[in-house]
Amino acid sequence: MEIPRQLVTLGCAFGMVCSSTSPAAEPTRPTPAAKPGTLAALAGSRSLQRVPGVDDTGTIVITDENLSSLGEGAALTVLTSTIAEAGDFETNEQADPKTREKWRRQVLAQSEAVARLQARRNDVQSEIDRLERGRLDSRTLDRLAKAESKLRVVDEEINSARTQLSRIIREARKEGAQPGWFR
Repeated sequence: MEIPRQLVTLGCAFGMVCSSTSPAAEPTRPTPAAKPGTLAALAGSRSLQRVPGVDDTGTIVITDENLSSLGEGAALTVLTSTIAEAGDFETNEQADPKTREKWRRQVLAQSEAVARLQARRNDVQSEIDRLERGRLDSRTLDRLAKAESKLRVVDEEINSARTQLSRIIREARKEGAQPGWFR
């Protein structure tokens, strides 16, 4: 059986092309630069002085001497705060039960209002999704525009209700409300 000359030529050419190409090197990703003023930028600009023969283990020991050299050019902000005075717990535990129940009812009622609005938003969003999946004609586009404007109105109502909830909680805190009161 004789193999056509064209097929042999094509096979040889293909073999030469495959053998002469080397696998492409993977592109290297540039390493992201640390933002100036961050700890990463400071760590990138500092290196510990290692003592030959002593620090060859690969571990780094931070001492007072090299710590002070690492801190050059860095700013450290220390905040202190008092969570509560010792006597505050006794007075807060003895809060008026009527006050506690009043704030609890208000917060729970407003939380339920936010949840109802969120459920309404989910309904409107599912209607929009359903309309977008269907056939888009002029009637559907009008219904879609109405649903999107309704969604914007519901989003504004949710933001307003959440703002109201935050205001209620702030007022309750001013009267000494504890976080557990709102559950």
